[in-house]
Amino acid sequence: MTTPKGRDLKKIISTVLFIALIAVLCIYVYDNREDMKKLIELERSTIARLLLLALGGCIMNCVYHRVILSTYRIPLSLVDWMGVVFVSNAMAYVLPMRADLLFSAAYYKRTKGLAYVKSVSMAAGNIVFGVIFALLQMLIALLCTGLIDGVWSSMLWLIWSIGAAGTITFIFISLFFGDKKPAFLTKYKLVSDVVDGFNALLKNRSLLWQLLLCLTINNIVQLFLYMVCFEAIGIEVMFYEAMFYNSVSWLSSIVAIVPGNIGIKEGMMGIAMQLMGMSFPDGVALSLLHRVAVMIVYMVMGLVFAFPVWRNWNKGNNMTA
Repeated sequence: MTTPKGRDLKKIISTVLFIALIAVLCIYVYDNREDMKKLIELERSTIARLLLLALGGCIMNCVYHRVILSTYRIPLSLVDWMGVVFVSNAMAYVLPMRADLLFSAAYYKRTKGLAYVKSVSMAAGNIVFGVIFALLQMLIALLCTGLIDGVWSSMLWLIWSIGAAGTITFIFISLFFGDKKPAFLTKYKLVSDVVDGFNALLKNRSLLWQLLLCLTINNIVQLFLYMVCFEAIGIEVMFYEAMFYNSVSWLSSIVAIVPGNIGIKEGMMGIAMQLMGMSFPDGVALSLLHRVAVMIVYMVMGLVFAFPVWRNWNKGNNMTA
């Protein structure tokens, strides 16, 4: 169990790292200002497409969470499933260490009586499902890149293999131990929550198919969003290439140790583009453009739902599930 002192240390480290990454990113953008200038000289039609696709992806994220919450058979208003997702994701841009998930769990505990551990574990287990989907996308993209373009990056295949091996190992441990987790799993609450949530998802086949449908639709929207982002920075890519960068973007979001994952996603995208034969600056520009489009949607919609969410929070009676 994490002590208050340990939590304070994590917050300090996260804050320092966040400030450092912001500084590095600002310096980088300034040094490459000629390349970055294209991001503020976009046509209105391009901006409109970026925002519409970003909105579509954000709404699908809300629907995804609505499907998960439906398994608990609790009454949900539009504010409860869409509003909370918009507000919590807006918070993620200013709060570190996945504080957005903690807020959502606290909201449903207070307003719906949903046990805190249920909400957290399901969200945590859902991460594994997302990782599997992202790795499958990356596999398809790497195969297409090799078979169609003749590019076989040994480094990218090594990275994918490590990720796949880690995921398979986790799945094996989850299935092998089930509810009887050994001491080395229960010692780390986050790992224990992920195992519990993942096992709960596996037991609900109907939910799995619904989540798969939501993930598929959301990823199609994200692919088109990345295609527009590439077009905006003057790079023409094939659909399977956009699929690869979309999977990298999703995987980078897991390492949420700083608010909004600022700097980490840009760095990973730049490195990924270098390994695919493109330039690091283009990777940073692509990631920044995608980030800004999605952030604008979450911030605006977060403000729209902020008061209704706050009102529901105040009406909450701290029921026990």
